[in-house]
Amino acid sequence: MQKKNLAALVASLFILPVAAHADVTVYGFLSGGIESAKATGNGTATNEYTSRTRVVDHNSRIGFKGWEDLGGGTKAIWQVESSLRNFENGGTNDKGQTASFATRNTFVGIDNADFGKILVGQNDSAYKTFTGSSNNALGTDVFVNTTADNFNANSVNSRGEARLANSIHWFSPNWAGFTLGGSWGVDEARGNDGSGNSTDAKRISLGLGYNWGSLNLATAWDKQYDKGVAANTNTATLSSGKNIAFYSIAASYKFDFGTFIGGNYEWGTFDQVGGGQLKQNDWLIALGQDIGPASIKLSYGELGTLKNVGAGVNGDDFKAKQWALGGYYNLSKSTQLLAYFTKITNNAKATANFANNPIYSNNQGLPNASLAGGDDPQAFGIGMKVSF
Repeated sequence: MQKKNLAALVASLFILPVAAHADVTVYGFLSGGIESAKATGNGTATNEYTSRTRVVDHNSRIGFKGWEDLGGGTKAIWQVESSLRNFENGGTNDKGQTASFATRNTFVGIDNADFGKILVGQNDSAYKTFTGSSNNALGTDVFVNTTADNFNANSVNSRGEARLANSIHWFSPNWAGFTLGGSWGVDEARGNDGSGNSTDAKRISLGLGYNWGSLNLATAWDKQYDKGVAANTNTATLSSGKNIAFYSIAASYKFDFGTFIGGNYEWGTFDQVGGGQLKQNDWLIALGQDIGPASIKLSYGELGTLKNVGAGVNGDDFKAKQWALGGYYNLSKSTQLLAYFTKITNNAKATANFANNPIYSNNQGLPNASLAGGDDPQAFGIGMKVSF
């Protein structure tokens, strides 16, 4: 179906009769800034991204949500959320992709006080919701939505997280501090792998969380079916009968005097298309300190050795690490200033990139834009965020 222009669709919502959308909540934020960025270290000048100034968008969005009381403690709920990213570049990113409607969590569902929520549509997986960047209470992704964000399938940490299209989700209410969740992403496409075998690339995700005051604990599991990796790589591809799985644990605690400490540990298993299984883990530690309306944040994460590789392949070539240091200053309840410095160091075959505003040293502006192995993305930036 042809995608409609986001601005036109948003405008159309406001020409409906007032009674038709009187209970709709409009929410979101605009966040942008200026930064100096580069990605060098590959050793080949044509495969490097030389230092330059960029105006960047920090994951801006707009959403509409509402509910209807069905009685008996049950509500019908719905949400439509759209990305406003790349507004600084006319709505087109460095892969030539443009902003479109309902690209973020968009669903209909039921919310019951005793049973919890059931959502149908597109939504963050339980894995991402419990141990990933969507868990604001956990807070270990200290620079979420900025260039310094390091939680993403193509980044250093939380590589098992995803937003699932064509999916069903259940999230429990809080039971004495415990919460549960599950996600099932169905495969409607049913494609074929490189050998011509039909595939059912469904995805299942489970999460468990616990909150006790300032203490947050979480664990999660995610499995991608009929997905494997080419020999001696960690790059996913369709492969009948193969699977990719991730497991994670996370914890955080914030003291009364404003000090925050947290961490994540994740390990992944990757079936190779030709047989055998590779393994790779990653970990992160995050620190923070509130000082009045300001807060200082620091995180360090590592992507480990690719294990069980074949003879003549060095698993250490797939290692990467990322530093991020910065802070926030709240001018009001809805307006915030931010500043950060972050650097990813990739070994020879590693291509870990920023979760937001990634750098592409090859084929920039094209759908196959990529970061060359061994390039080290880094960025220093300042910005402003206004919520509504």
